[in-house]
This record gives sequence, structure tokens and C-alpha cells, in this order.
Amino acid sequence: MLVRLYAGHLGVRLSPLNIMVTLALCLVLWRVFRPGSGFLAWVFPARVYRSQSFWLDVKLLLFNGIIGLFITLNYVAVATFTAVMVAKGLGVETPLPDAGFPVLSALVVFLAADLAIYWYHRWHHELSALWAIHALHHSAEELSPVTTFRHHPIYGLLGVVVLSGFVGLAQGIAMTLILGSVDVATLAGTNLFAAILNLGTANLRHSHIWLRYPGWLEHVLISPAQHQVHHSVDPRHHDRNYGEVLALWDWLFGTLYITRKDETIRFGLGDSAGAPLPQPHPTLRAALVEPVAKAWSVLSGNGSGGKK
Repeated sequence: MLVRLYAGHLGVRLSPLNIMVTLALCLVLWRVFRPGSGFLAWVFPARVYRSQSFWLDVKLLLFNGIIGLFITLNYVAVATFTAVMVAKGLGVETPLPDAGFPVLSALVVFLAADLAIYWYHRWHHELSALWAIHALHHSAEELSPVTTFRHHPIYGLLGVVVLSGFVGLAQGIAMTLILGSVDVATLAGTNLFAAILNLGTANLRHSHIWLRYPGWLEHVLISPAQHQVHHSVDPRHHDRNYGEVLALWDWLFGTLYITRKDETIRFGLGDSAGAPLPQPHPTLRAALVEPVAKAWSVLSGNGSGGKK
């Protein structure tokens, strides 16, 4: 289910192909950077993979995986169904899967979905109740590929229902207005674009390995370094680089940050002055309870959600 790549679910990020390509890319970077340590010690440093932050990521991955077994909805089904219903509502017939311009169709659908995900992510930073839930992801003080799955179960449930519906709405409108038709096969398989663009580099976004692109390319694609900046406590980095695949949306809407060679990054939650905040999620229990309590406090008018 390629669309799950957008929300960072298990299938694509930790697939054997993606892991092998990531390790091959890391080997090239290790030979270029020559960090002064062995390859395995550089790729899997003890400070990251023995940290409390990493093991909480693992626990949340397993917990959310168990919860996911009981979720019957999925991103492909909801997004595709929503897109088709939108098209029909606008009076466009859904043709059989033999579109005359499959590459153009897939590109249009991909762009619509990536734009929808940009705003979905941005809302989780700008709306206090959503930030209370999303802050769990940003409380990671060490990044590893498993941090991709450091989310509260509520975030996953919202992704299944809200994000998939929002993506489907954007896709349906885009294909109707731009192409004049909706191809179910294109809708279901369009995320091949994202899979190719992310191959090998997606796992580095949540890692200690600094891989930046040339400035001109970071205006187009989100580099691993740009997403690491997104996790920084530095006020210069707050609320920047929301994009999942494309940096174009950040550039267009004024949230783009272009990385520099000499960036110093400290991960975790920070206040408006950049001072690190105490870890609010030291245990699995705290990670499950604290975000809900904070979100409820915001919704009931008794708190701010701790927005940085």
C-alpha cells in the first residue's frame, strides 16, 4: 500500500529494499565523510541505539502495530473512495483503468496528495490540541529510523480517517479540474512517485546522519537534513520544513528552511528561546497518557497545549 509512505507507516520505510538502499547510501557517505570510526559504529552509534528515547520509539512502534491490527480502514481505500466520490459529485464519470496519460495522471494525484499532507502536518504544529498529540513525535531526543513511528495511537487514527479523506478530497478535485477524469488504478498506485523519491533517503530523515542537498534542490525536495532541522530545538528551526516529499510547498507558503554546512542540531522539545524542555514522555505510560491529558486541557479551555 504505497500511500502509507506518506504517513510514515511500516511497510515502505522498513522494507528490505529500502533498508538495503539506505545502508548502501550510508556506505557511500561514510567513505566520503571519513568520520574516523568504523562503518557500523558510525551508522549505529551506541548513544542513539541504547538511549531511552530510542527504546520508547520501539515500544510505540510495537504498541501502535498491535492497535493497527484492529483498524479495518486503510489509506488507499479511504483516499481512493473519497476521490472517486468527489469526482462523481462534480459530475465526472470514473473510467476504466486505461487513462490516456497515466504518468500525467499519477503526477497530478501525487502533487495533490503531497500538498494535502503538507497542510495536515502544518496544522499539527499550529493548532494547540493537535500539537499536544504530535509533540510526542518531537520529544525524541535521539533520532533513528524507528522515530518515524513515534506517534500516539490517536495520531494514527486521525491519519486513517482524516488524512486519508483529506488526501482523497484533494486528489479527486485535482484530477477532476485538471484532467477531467478519475482513474481508480492511478489513484491506488500513484504513490510510486513518492516511493522512488524517498528510496534510501527516507530512513535518514530520522537519523544522526547529516545529508543535505544543494540549495537549489532543497527548494524542490525535502532533504534528510531539512527534516532533522524540523526536529531541532533552535528557534530558527521552529515550524519549518513541513513537507513530506516536496519542499515546494514550504517555499510557496513561507515555511522553507535551507540547511547550511555548519548547522548544530539538538533534538527534542524546546521553548521559544531554544532552551530544551524536560522530557515529558520518559515512559510508555507517559507517552500514552500525557498527550491525551494535554489535548483535553486545551479543548476544555484550561491549557495551551504547550505549543513551542
